[in-house]
Amino acid sequence: MTLVLEIEHLLGVAFAGRSQASDVPDWPPQPDRAYSALVASWAARGERVEERRVLEWLEEQPTPEVAASGGFPRTAPTVLVPPNDPATGRVGDRSVIPALRRRQPRRFPSFRPDNPIVRFVWRDIAPDAMTLNALNALAADTSYLGHSACLVRRRYVSHSW
Repeated sequence: MTLVLEIEHLLGVAFAGRSQASDVPDWPPQPDRAYSALVASWAARGERVEERRVLEWLEEQPTPEVAASGGFPRTAPTVLVPPNDPATGRVGDRSVIPALRRRQPRRFPSFRPDNPIVRFVWRDIAPDAMTLNALNALAADTSYLGHSACLVRRRYVSHSW
């Protein structure tokens, strides 16, 4: 049996950097990024015990093979964005107003793949039906990967090739 995670980039673009300071896109996405997104979905879904067990099972599996197309990086111009809400604790502090916040330079690296579907492949892994259903429930609630602008559709399939 083979377990496959399919991740389709719905906009045809992957928005993710190798690090927060990097202007190099993270393509193909790293398996730990995909796993972290599942954990975030698990937390948002109420941290269900049975889903935690499934995540722990997945974490114990070997690193998957990554099947992704080529493509090209998109230019990432520097833009100025306000930081997150400051916690000043001072009444009447005008710096908490978004229009008056200081701006920080940021870059949002992206990659346009030739094929928007990436596959993570675990060979010789045979999840039972409950595990596969729990993985797909988490995957269905994972709407982005990396940056929140990187909208994805995810699903797990099990093949007997």
